Amino acid sequence: MSVNLIDALSVVVLILGWWIALSVYPRLPEQVPVHFGFIGEADRWGGRWMIFLMPLVSTAIFTLNYWLFEYVSPGSPKPIPPEMRTPLHLLLMELSVIFTYITWRMSEVAFGRARGIGGWFLPVTLVAILATCGWMWVLGRGH
Repeated sequence: MSVNLIDALSVVVLILGWWIALSVYPRLPEQVPVHFGFIGEADRWGGRWMIFLMPLVSTAIFTLNYWLFEYVSPGSPKPIPPEMRTPLHLLLMELSVIFTYITWRMSEVAFGRARGIGGWFLPVTLVAILATCGWMWVLGRGH
């Protein structure tokens, strides 16, 4: 999968996260879940405006890291090795998907259609992120 395709998918997922937050906001109750415990159930609540926190953080992470990968690193004394571009951009896409999913589940819990984020969320997320980090570690051992 090319880096450009991964980045395009990441942007689509970011837009989806913002669309979810913007579309549900007018109907949200005053309190929405803002934290999910180890087993995936909502355990802290905040104002409904906090539905925008996940897309905002996701957009900031994507934008900052994209800028670092594509514009800062090539001119630095130790640039990112070319073979590590794909897993780095894949990691950004994974983070975008995670934050968008959390945004959607926040709204589902707030509306009473779900109890939490799901008990499978943490293990699946950890496996995906650690697998991508492991791939980067293997590629970067020679550098």
